Amino acid sequence: MNQIKLLIMKNLFLLFAFSYAGLVFSQQEPEFPKYNAKNVANIFYYNLSEIPEKIKVKKEITKNKTLTELRKYNDKIKKISFLNTPKLLDLELTINSLGKQLYSNRELAEKISKRIQTIIVPIRDSIDIYEKTLNENLEGFLSKKQNKKWLKYQRAEKRKLLPERPKNQNSAPVNMNRRRRNGQGIGGRRF
Repeated sequence: MNQIKLLIMKNLFLLFAFSYAGLVFSQQEPEFPKYNAKNVANIFYYNLSEIPEKIKVKKEITKNKTLTELRKYNDKIKKISFLNTPKLLDLELTINSLGKQLYSNRELAEKISKRIQTIIVPIRDSIDIYEKTLNENLEGFLSKKQNKKWLKYQRAEKRKLLPERPKNQNSAPVNMNRRRRNGQGIGGRRF
């Protein structure tokens, strides 16, 4: 009798262990990333205290000119942000509430896409104009090396606005040593 109970308990334990392992290692749907309309529209402000250090501005006159131009830019962006905040918040709320429905419902996704284009694109275009003006003004008094560092810093700040891709822990790693389609390896040589 005890052996039967022991056998049943072993089977129940194995059943539980396999079902738990199946749940843990099963494919999970990727999480819908939280939509941030201000980031998509490129609305961000430069940190005035760190920029002179980052672009290696040593002269006080150049530092003052740089900070003046950046303050002008930040003020213009603040106005754009203030005027468009209700639209952006509404768009953000809509997209975040619909979430995964946008993947399955094509018509809904197209409507939202058109709405994004009508709201975000004009904002982004006006910011691009101010950004271009800022870069031209800074290029006028920064050295080539400083200007290059400025543009690199600017690109890095914009990259921070991009959403992170959802991490799927169960996906297989990408094979970096894959052969090319036409069978050629490194340098176009055949192996």
